Amino acid sequence: MISMDPNNEEAYSIVVFGASGGLAKKKVFPALWALFRENRMPQGTKIFTFTRSPLQTKTYRLQILPYMELDKHRDPTKYNLFWTTVHCVQGEYDKPEHYVALTEAMVHQETKHNQVRANRIFYLALPPIVFDQVTLNVSRKCSSTTGWNRIIVEKPFARDDISYKAFQTSLCNCFRESQIYLMDHLLSRQVMQNFFALRYSNHLWGETLNHRHVAAVMISVKCELPVSVNRADYFNQFGIIRDVMTNHMIQVLAMLAMDQPYANTADDLRAERLKILRQVLTPNIGDVVLAQYRNNRRESEPAKCGYTEHTYIPKDSFTPTFALVVLHINNRRWSGVPFILRAGKALNDTKSEVRIQYKAVDCETFPSDSTDIRNELVLRSFPTEEVFMRMRLKRQGEDICLRESEINLRVDDRGPKGLQGLPGYLLNVFQGDQTLFMRSDEQCEIWRIFSPVLNTIDSDRPRPLHYDFGSRGPLLAYRKAERAGFVFFATDEWHQSEETLEYTVKKSKQLIGPHTALKPVRDPRSKRPSSNP
Repeated sequence: MISMDPNNEEAYSIVVFGASGGLAKKKVFPALWALFRENRMPQGTKIFTFTRSPLQTKTYRLQILPYMELDKHRDPTKYNLFWTTVHCVQGEYDKPEHYVALTEAMVHQETKHNQVRANRIFYLALPPIVFDQVTLNVSRKCSSTTGWNRIIVEKPFARDDISYKAFQTSLCNCFRESQIYLMDHLLSRQVMQNFFALRYSNHLWGETLNHRHVAAVMISVKCELPVSVNRADYFNQFGIIRDVMTNHMIQVLAMLAMDQPYANTADDLRAERLKILRQVLTPNIGDVVLAQYRNNRRESEPAKCGYTEHTYIPKDSFTPTFALVVLHINNRRWSGVPFILRAGKALNDTKSEVRIQYKAVDCETFPSDSTDIRNELVLRSFPTEEVFMRMRLKRQGEDICLRESEINLRVDDRGPKGLQGLPGYLLNVFQGDQTLFMRSDEQCEIWRIFSPVLNTIDSDRPRPLHYDFGSRGPLLAYRKAERAGFVFFATDEWHQSEETLEYTVKKSKQLIGPHTALKPVRDPRSKRPSSNP
């Protein structure tokens, strides 16, 4: 436990490497300010920046000002006090003597109040090319000898299984596993903890999350924005699969599919995650759909340029901005259940969610507009944090006819929220709680899963499909998900033409009334149920 006592004999320092970069400005420092503002940061904590370029506190705070959300939390006195804890150090990443200067700056602050223990956190918001140099020099020159040391590492965690072995060796030779925190700040701690409570403390869900009841699981990370100029070099080199699937999305899959841990401890939970990752089968290129966004060519609105039309992207780039991957788990619980990972840029909206779709129920007793009636457990972490169950109930009126309904638990508006996102994870690091951080051997298994198909993509350079900027992605991806066993509903999303969309909406209102939520309806011009958002 961390202490907030000002007379405490422990000193805390956090060093942000690469503080001049976008990640530190947009994410790390706003998170540190949130901790400080809410009085959750240990008393007397000092913050250090380490950059190659000269940096002064008074200019740095001006650069970060647009990201600090001061309009929501107006407290000038406290904000000024926060910046008195920040100290800037300049140095080269490959010069050991510059790390000695950093250590001297930390020691100078730590000994001001006669603290006898110095605890240090090192946050690596850095490109992979300097990772080896920084971890080696930090472990040799900056580690505390009187307290604990912890290191936070941001993605990308290498490119494939071969490069990850070097990454893992470099990291584990310098730090113990108990000191390493592989960061995934896209993960919603609130939603996942609610899922654990739902599954492990309720008979209904605990007994039905298996292959006998679940038809398919879809994990989606959608973004309506294009690839920005600040991330262009990184994204064009790594692509959408390495960007979100080989870290955040596969970690979500592991926590959804794992068996109940023996005890509620970080070690037991991480052991179960590793166990399930080892049971995930390696996909082949036939399990993958790749696509790239293009100019939407819509006359009714300003055109939005395609990926290779950006001035900062090579014209001949085949880097996918959308991917769908179908995975399977080789164990008794999940045998035959597809886990579908779907991620993309420049789509119709921004959303991060999981849909656990149950098998269809034979329901010939009641009239219904669809023969494929499925319940869904939905875990949504963005734009709102919520957990809800989609089900069928009787529609109002004298006739017995089914309608779609929800059991909804809004995670973000019941009781005190506490710290979420990156501030919450930083607090976990201060507390030494590694529950929601991946272990290095977990990431090794993740690269075992994805490296073969990524190596095929890198060597063969398949031409990606195209989808319009602002659309719902390529049609083939939805067909692939359907063939795997997932069913799309009208209230979720579909990709039909506007003509078919208007027809579906009109037909739905004729069947179920103008004020009822849309449901899957059968389009007579198609041989299958159509589903439109």
